[in-house]
Amino acid sequence: MSMPTTILARTMSDTVESDIKRVHVIANEILPRYNKPTLSFERLRKLADGPFDLFLIPLVFADEYKKDPSIVFNEAKRQEIRGHALEIARKHGFDTTQPDLMPGIEESLRSAQNAGFINVLVTTGGRRFKHEAMEERGLGKYFAEIIDREQTYFRKEQGIYHLFRQRQDKFLRVVLVSGTATYIRAGNNLAHLKVVGKTLEVLTVALATEASYNDEETLAAAQPSILIRSLAELLPALKQRALLPASAA
Repeated sequence: MSMPTTILARTMSDTVESDIKRVHVIANEILPRYNKPTLSFERLRKLADGPFDLFLIPLVFADEYKKDPSIVFNEAKRQEIRGHALEIARKHGFDTTQPDLMPGIEESLRSAQNAGFINVLVTTGGRRFKHEAMEERGLGKYFAEIIDREQTYFRKEQGIYHLFRQRQDKFLRVVLVSGTATYIRAGNNLAHLKVVGKTLEVLTVALATEASYNDEETLAAAQPSILIRSLAELLPALKQRALLPASAA
């Protein structure tokens, strides 16, 4: 098999920016509207899944969810939850003030680029907003591609598969870095894939920090290929596993 083209894909909300505390605020203002108990921060980090709708629907519509777990994909319910979230975000100014950047993110992106990785951003947010946000914060130049809500709306696997199909590489390796367990499981689901003469290999790296959507226990349970506790550990961990691109010095 030929040498792979290697992409380093990072999730927006917990490896580039940190917004889990905002998620906690919004979730705990949505739940009382449905007479549901609020969540402790510790409990939230067992459940959080990026988009509010995907992890709040089972709580808000608990009886319906028990009968039919597929209601997490019910568009009316997703829009209902999203509407509440947007209203609350605007009240707190979350729609206009950006979350903190993850410590060391620019150096991590620069180092990965210098090592021969193609940096890709994965987000469940909209493309226009995230492009602008990254450009304003000086990070846009590091990303070759943004995979956004249009590609990841129903399942996170879709975004990775979209990236694979749009590229012409015969052998594509994606190293997916995330602090969200559902992303880790999605990457594991696509660990080895062959389609029409093309090969995809996905390796998952769980980033367990205080800013991650999920805590370390939840991330470890998703069975990542590698678990790290800071961005500074990323390249050394990949080097140790002989996962640096062939172009790396």
